[in-house]
Amino acid sequence: MASLQHDALSVRESVSLPVQKDRFARTDVRPRRNLSLMRKYEAAALLPDLTVTMATHVAPAIPLFEDATCAFARGTLIQTVRGPVAIEDLLPGDYVETPLGPQPVMWIGSTTYVPGTVDDATSLTSLTRVTGDAFGMACPQSDLLVGPAARMVVRREKFKTLIGLEAVLAPVRDYADGDRIFDVSPGGAVQMYHLMLPRHSTMRVGSVEMESYHPGKGIGAKMGFNTRQLFQSLFPNIETVEDFGDLAMPRTTRDVIDSLTLR
Repeated sequence: MASLQHDALSVRESVSLPVQKDRFARTDVRPRRNLSLMRKYEAAALLPDLTVTMATHVAPAIPLFEDATCAFARGTLIQTVRGPVAIEDLLPGDYVETPLGPQPVMWIGSTTYVPGTVDDATSLTSLTRVTGDAFGMACPQSDLLVGPAARMVVRREKFKTLIGLEAVLAPVRDYADGDRIFDVSPGGAVQMYHLMLPRHSTMRVGSVEMESYHPGKGIGAKMGFNTRQLFQSLFPNIETVEDFGDLAMPRTTRDVIDSLTLR
């Protein structure tokens, strides 16, 4: 979708804010800290009256905002009722396939990952490439390029006995093995996306079952007033962050999964 794509000017603008350095050492002031990288985030949302709104926002490149957009690279195929569709071609209102049946896309967020511009340790620093057949035959069918916000469904036979659930969600990058799944730093800018459904769910992403966007349980209580207002401005389709609802299944890490299943 053209309005979610950054042009070359937008890429050049996604740089860190300069920090002025004193020429001589000073002992009468506190040490100055580096300013956070600021990034442009684009959001398209389906409003209650079924109209679509699109806007550009500028916010700190911290996990709260990065995770809302840095899941899937441009070209990633999402399974819809019309068949696989590249994520950049989706619009709010399009229906994707989920375990509960077709669900409409309510919101799509996007930003540009530009290698070499990150000076904040909390910012997006690398992407993860999943090669074809990494998780089994035709899973995925072809290579996937995902960001740190991409979580996939992990199923183990012991889960039902140990935690009373059949599956959990874990970051894709936790499964990097340096062979079929590995972290990469692309040579140029990469457009990244994430999408939100009416309620947190999973969907087929390049034939791998991954989650839709959700900021996390209790995220509202972890934000100050100004951050909350800025974050919520990205989502004109909801009234408060509590409207994200519950998680479809718990999130965890590979380390926790391995500790449970290797007992």
